[in-house]
Amino acid sequence: MGKHKLFLYTKALSDFGSFMDLIVLNVVVYAATGSPVWLAATMAARTIGGVLASLVSGVAADKWNRKTIMLVTDILRAGLILLLIPFPDPIMILVVSALIGFINSFFMVSFSAEVPQIFGQDKIIETNSLIARLTSVSLVTGFIGAGVITEILGYKYTLMIDAGTYLLSGFVLWRMKWDATTAKKNKELGSGFRNNILSVFTDTREVYRYLKLAPMLLMINVVFLVGSFAGSSHNLGIPLLAEQIDGERQSFYYGMIWGVWGIGSVLATYTIPKLKIIRSEKIYSVFFISAMFMSLGFIIFLSNTFVSIILFFAFLTGIFDACFTTLHASILQKSDNYIRGRVFAVGMLLKSLGFALGFIVAPILLKALTMPQMVWILHGTLITTSLTVLIAANIWSSKKKQAEALM
Repeated sequence: MGKHKLFLYTKALSDFGSFMDLIVLNVVVYAATGSPVWLAATMAARTIGGVLASLVSGVAADKWNRKTIMLVTDILRAGLILLLIPFPDPIMILVVSALIGFINSFFMVSFSAEVPQIFGQDKIIETNSLIARLTSVSLVTGFIGAGVITEILGYKYTLMIDAGTYLLSGFVLWRMKWDATTAKKNKELGSGFRNNILSVFTDTREVYRYLKLAPMLLMINVVFLVGSFAGSSHNLGIPLLAEQIDGERQSFYYGMIWGVWGIGSVLATYTIPKLKIIRSEKIYSVFFISAMFMSLGFIIFLSNTFVSIILFFAFLTGIFDACFTTLHASILQKSDNYIRGRVFAVGMLLKSLGFALGFIVAPILLKALTMPQMVWILHGTLITTSLTVLIAANIWSSKKKQAEALM
C-alpha cells in the first residue's frame, strides 16, 4: 500500500469524528429537552439524511472529482459541528444531525469508490480488511473519547475537538497526491438524480423477484429489517440508561457502554472468519441464533442499573452483534453476481427504513411504558421473528433435501 495507506487513516480520523458527534449531539439534545421524543427525532434525522443522500451520492461520486467531494464534506461537517457551540438549540441540533447524515453518505460513497483508483484492484481484499479494522477501532475510541472528553472538559470542547478531526482529515487529503478520478462533464447531475430515483423502484422490484426464487435470502432480509427496527430501541435506550446511572455523568457512561460494546465487536471480527460452521449451510442458523442472542443481550443490560452487569453484557452483545452484521453481509455475497450490488443496496435501504420506523414507534411506547419495557417489546419482536424464521428455514431445508433425494 505504501504511502497511500495514510488515506485509510484519514478516513479512520473522519470516522472517529462521526462516532464522537453521534454521542455528543444525542447527549446535548437530551440535556436541553429531557425528552426521549427529541432524542429519537435527532437519531431519525441522521438516518433520514443518509437515506435521501443515497439517491444522489452515487451519481455525484461517478461524475465529480471524488477527492474534492471528500474535502468539501470534511469542511462542511466541521462547520456544522462548530455552529452548535454558539447555537445549541434542539431544533438546530435536529437540522445539523440531518445534514451530517446527508453529508456522511457523500463522503463514504466517494471514499469507497476511490479506493480501487488509489490501491489497485489487486489490493482490494487487503485494503478492505484494513478499512474494517480501522473503522472498528474508530468506533471504540470515538465512543469512549466522546464520553471521557465531555465528562472532563464539557460538550463544547468535545465539539471543537470533533470539528478538528474533520479539518485534520481534510488537510491530509488536500496534501495527498494520486491520480484522482476526474469529473464527467458530459452529463448533468439532475438527469442522473431523476434516473436514480426511478432505478430505486425498478431495482427493488427486480431484487424482490430474485429473492422469491431464493427463499433463504428473503428470510435473511426479513430478519435484518426487523433487526434494524429493533435497533432503534437500544440506540434510544442507551443514553436514557446512562442518564439513569448518573445524570451528571451521562455522556461518560453513554460513551463507556458503547465503547465496551465496540470492544466485543472488534474482538469478534478476529474470531468469526476462523469458524468452520459459517462456511457450511449452517451459516443461516448461526445468523438467526446470533440475532436472538444479540437481542437478549440488549434486553438484559438495558433492564439493569448495575454498571458491572451492564458493561459485561454490553461486551457480550457486541460479539453477537458483530456476528449478526458480518454473517448478513457474507450471506448476501452468495447471491448471483449480476444482481449482488442491488441486493446489497436494497439491504441498506431496509436497514435505514427499519431504523426510521423504529424511531417513530419507540417514543410512542415510551409515553406509556418504561424504557426496559420498550426494549423488551422491540427486541422481543426480533427474537420472535428470528425463532419463527429459523423454524421455517429448517422445515424448508428438510423438504428441499427430501425432494432432492427423490429425484
